[in-house]
Amino acid sequence: MADLTKQAEPAVQKLLKSDEKQLYEKLGMRAKAIAQDPTKGSSFEPQVTYDKAQMGLKEDVMEFGQRLFNRLELEAYKLICDSETEDTRDRNDLIKAFSTNDEATIAAALSALLVTNLGLAPAIAAVVAVILVKRFFRPVYEEFCQTWKKNLPAV
Repeated sequence: MADLTKQAEPAVQKLLKSDEKQLYEKLGMRAKAIAQDPTKGSSFEPQVTYDKAQMGLKEDVMEFGQRLFNRLELEAYKLICDSETEDTRDRNDLIKAFSTNDEATIAAALSALLVTNLGLAPAIAAVVAVILVKRFFRPVYEEFCQTWKKNLPAV
């Protein structure tokens, strides 16, 4: 997982400069681009540009990204915060990342965790991780999970 974390770091550093609305748009654009060309999913930082003919209106792309994030959020929560799952070694790596108190380090480790354990494409995992960090980041891992749990959509 350490290699994936290093690969993800430059991409998440750039994504952290975006606001949440822009991130949902990027998530939607990346998902639509991957549907057209699956090879675009293999990079944490794919070259994806908005194409109205293939993707539709930007507002629709953003809403699609938001819906996609909402579908992934619960599974990501279970993986990252549920102590019942078997992924303790990878979760411990994430906890170590939290000790750095650096958003980019945490988002990169989280991206790698989403790729290795949920099977998300790196292009998608990087954006999902950055949204999670922007929404729920706290200096302490436990507080991160508690804050996130309070904001989970009802299932």
